[in-house]
Amino acid sequence: MSLPRPETLTTAAIVHLRDAIVRGEFPPGFKLSEQALSARLAISRGTIREALRALSDTGLVQTFPHRGVFVSPLTARTAWEISSFRALLEPYGARLAIETSHADAAMIGAVEQAHRRLLDAATNGDLDAIVNADMGFHACILSFCNHEVLREHLSDIQTLTRRLILYTKVYESDLEGEIESHAPMVAAVNAGDALLLEALVRAHVIRAGKQLLEKMADREVDEGARQLDRALATSWPTVVDLGPED
Repeated sequence: MSLPRPETLTTAAIVHLRDAIVRGEFPPGFKLSEQALSARLAISRGTIREALRALSDTGLVQTFPHRGVFVSPLTARTAWEISSFRALLEPYGARLAIETSHADAAMIGAVEQAHRRLLDAATNGDLDAIVNADMGFHACILSFCNHEVLREHLSDIQTLTRRLILYTKVYESDLEGEIESHAPMVAAVNAGDALLLEALVRAHVIRAGKQLLEKMADREVDEGARQLDRALATSWPTVVDLGPED
């Protein structure tokens, strides 16, 4: 196969390899051969080398002298850092989304449509489509927050976030179904309840992160996962109880 020619071949190679890694096409520990990739993408080994160097800077691949370049594993610490970072920013962005848009017809319609896309993906069982729809649902809510700095920070970890969500599907750590876990957020948007949506998003992100860490430990994906999970058990952002008042 050959790549389309955008600004530079190096950029095209970076995007292609990055996407292949986060889709799980190149699993953790997979050796990325310059020669094989050069033949596959019909570009020079020098361009592949530059692309792998750039991916190494993002942490997606690791280079070992005399051994080669390998896809990095998703460690328990990385999983916790991504999840806890999202749990700080996303809930605030979700609350701002309702406060800014007043949960108008445009926001309600967009969120309901994003939820339907998630339902369709879950029904079809296409893993890549499910991950895309899951990320799209959260991105849809944040698109109404009118806070560019917050969205840029979350965008900076988008590749790692996608990989994290992929792991929750591969390891089946999300105990609730796709629709059930997101439906309460849709209801909160429809009700225009900013504080409830904030609490639901925070609880959703933290719960998914904790369940993934437990699954990683059970499957021994990362030797330190179980110890780290215990050490960080109280290190998640606080989930506010918004139950009925007395």
